[in-house]
Amino acid sequence: MVAVVVTIPFAVLAWLDDYTLHGKVIEVPNVCGQSLDAGAQLLNEKLLGYEIVDYKYQKGAAENEILEQRPAGAAKVKKGRKIQLTLNSGKEPTMQLPDVIDNCSLREAEARLRAAGFKLTEHITVAGEKDWVYSVIRGKDTLKTAAQVPLGSTLTLVIGSGDEKEKVDDVLVDDSWFE
Repeated sequence: MVAVVVTIPFAVLAWLDDYTLHGKVIEVPNVCGQSLDAGAQLLNEKLLGYEIVDYKYQKGAAENEILEQRPAGAAKVKKGRKIQLTLNSGKEPTMQLPDVIDNCSLREAEARLRAAGFKLTEHITVAGEKDWVYSVIRGKDTLKTAAQVPLGSTLTLVIGSGDEKEKVDDVLVDDSWFE
């Protein structure tokens, strides 16, 4: 009876060591900066799995380039462990342009656009009501209300100068012509 009581725990411990692969580890390769295909092949060669857990945007990185991995490279794991990967989405994040076109003053538009994360250049003045925002320009494009604009874009506001010309039905008219 004593032999059975002593033998069973040792047999269970030996089985657990074999079942859990105790002491048998694999070093995780660093796959950051590689394409998903190349990283997946390297992980598969090491008998490791992977799963995509997130997408982010990183300027300058290729679409589906591995940006992060968990656990990190050189970590020790068991065979078959899934490595969590974060990939570059390749799509620059955008946001809707705040409703400032023909809807607010220069001061309010600047505050709303800066709060949304946009950068502003020197504004352009046109004939019209003083400091009223008539349009917003990004590069060479005139934006429409609710346009999707890349985050952090540089925008130019087109505002009224307060000249003696009146804005009537979106047509600028010089009053001196009627005299």
